Amino acid sequence: MKRLIPILLVVLMTASVMFTGCANKGGTDFELALITDGASISDKGYNQSAWNGLKAYAEENSVTCRYYQPPLDENGELTKETIAKYIDVAVNNGAKYIVLPGESFAVSAYETAPTYKDVKFILLDAQPHSADDPTLRIQSNVMCVSYDYYQGGFLAGYVSVTEGLKDGEKVIREYNTKLGVLGSAYNEKSTKYTEGYMAGVNYAADEIGVPVTVDYALYNADNLNYDYDFTVEPVYVDISEAKEKTFKVTVVDGLGTGVYTEGENVTISAVTAPEGKVFDHWEVKSDTEGVRDKKVNISSKKESSMNLLVGDCDCTITAVWTDVETVPVEVKTDGAEAVVYNAPKNSDCWIEAPAAMPGYVFFEWKTADERVIEDKYSKGTTVHVGESGVQLYPVYVKSEAPTFTVSVKNGTGSGSYVAGDNVKVVADAPPEGKMFLKWENIDSQGLSTGISMDNEYCYHAEFEMVDRCASIVEKMFDDGAEVVFAGGNEISDSIYTAAHEFDYPVFCFGWGIDEGPKGCCLASVVNDYETGVKAALENYQGASFINCNCSRNGIFVTDKSLEQYTTDKKGNKVENASYSEGYAALYKKLADGEDLKGGKTSLVTVNYWIK
Repeated sequence: MKRLIPILLVVLMTASVMFTGCANKGGTDFELALITDGASISDKGYNQSAWNGLKAYAEENSVTCRYYQPPLDENGELTKETIAKYIDVAVNNGAKYIVLPGESFAVSAYETAPTYKDVKFILLDAQPHSADDPTLRIQSNVMCVSYDYYQGGFLAGYVSVTEGLKDGEKVIREYNTKLGVLGSAYNEKSTKYTEGYMAGVNYAADEIGVPVTVDYALYNADNLNYDYDFTVEPVYVDISEAKEKTFKVTVVDGLGTGVYTEGENVTISAVTAPEGKVFDHWEVKSDTEGVRDKKVNISSKKESSMNLLVGDCDCTITAVWTDVETVPVEVKTDGAEAVVYNAPKNSDCWIEAPAAMPGYVFFEWKTADERVIEDKYSKGTTVHVGESGVQLYPVYVKSEAPTFTVSVKNGTGSGSYVAGDNVKVVADAPPEGKMFLKWENIDSQGLSTGISMDNEYCYHAEFEMVDRCASIVEKMFDDGAEVVFAGGNEISDSIYTAAHEFDYPVFCFGWGIDEGPKGCCLASVVNDYETGVKAALENYQGASFINCNCSRNGIFVTDKSLEQYTTDKKGNKVENASYSEGYAALYKKLADGEDLKGGKTSLVTVNYWIK
């Protein structure tokens, strides 16, 4: 989701920056500065954690601090040009140390930091690199704070097994023994998290002596053995099965022919106008003896798409055309017959690109005169027609995002789609003696895909394409997975999308920040930016890394304490409800640097979703 973009111009940013200061000892300079990634310091995420560390260090050492919240561009991105301007503002306001949280600042740490040799930069959870090469480029005045993704994954895998499921004090299951992992084939961070997770699962299974099964999918692997495509099909039933009175509607030169129950509201639409014609009006006729034509209750005779309230009689509704000078608007695609729209001269015509082939997505429209196209990057757009015809060519490109192939049986709407696409399906007129009941969608495993139609009981319907990555996880949950992990993945939110589809308890294991507010989250393994900032400020050394791992308590699992006892409000020593002896012992071993990688265990079975 894009963050809100400040309206004030960048040239006024020195007046519009959001900031706060620690105690300013009589001067105007702020020695420590944090530049956020565009979000606020109350985001309950990385920015807030980094600010807490900066502020705590400043208060402990009696120095001044301030944060800056730069604006995002129209695409919701933080540009390196904006970062450079804010670094300059921070330096002019006295910054001696500047904290940059996350990968958004990696290129700026490489390109901009060398300009300010006397300023010390701290880059969190990233490393300096050029815009076109992710290779580390060490800078003399940049210290990097890294996090041990392997250790984080290890903790997540261990807790995924040992946490079980509780309802208050009642234990529903002692352990989780059916898990899932959604990884990436091309992401180093995801690879390390996943390796650690599997090692943690192995460690837990050996410790408790319980068999564990793991479904393992690399969502962007070329040979992932999972079929994401699905079929949408209208369900027709015998008219005799209808419990209410039915009426037959026949639409000539339009859509909507069928048998409907009394009181249904049916959309009737004219087909594309023939050459030299334009829609003029609807002609309605009662087909039931003794019932007058005016009993056919339509919402408009003049609108090419209108509603019919079914009742009183069978009827025939005919689109009536009138003569007009038209010109062809041709939509041409390779290997397919052109789609022709006949538009009146000097008018506007709405067109839509045909659905893409599998693995491809619409990119733009090409034509001899692009001025005729209102929006060349929109699949559906208005074309301004003059005195002569127009030829348009939709351009499709290989999709970077996962795609679905939707097959519509006995209807239209088949094609290749990506998550977020709006899909329109229209059922064919039912066979003689049948009536449309509803739409059915089934994937290759015979399961419902989880798509949500605007009206599954209407012969024409629309739905937003589901997240393909979520469908992988849905299959894992369908197969019995109790917890799924997707650490390090840019598509990790897909696991939550999937989990929300189920009415029985399934869980996700979060990573990076506390993802508990997303719901369906068993726990999260957190990279603590607060600890990282303080450690870097206390031990600053340019051109170096500081590893914020378990030895520094820089990684932790939410709601898991290392302390067996705590103090209540009265100051009494009491048992800590969040303490886990096994977790605490494992954490100490990781912090002490013990080699816990180990090998496979006979207690863990991995179902690899690759061929």
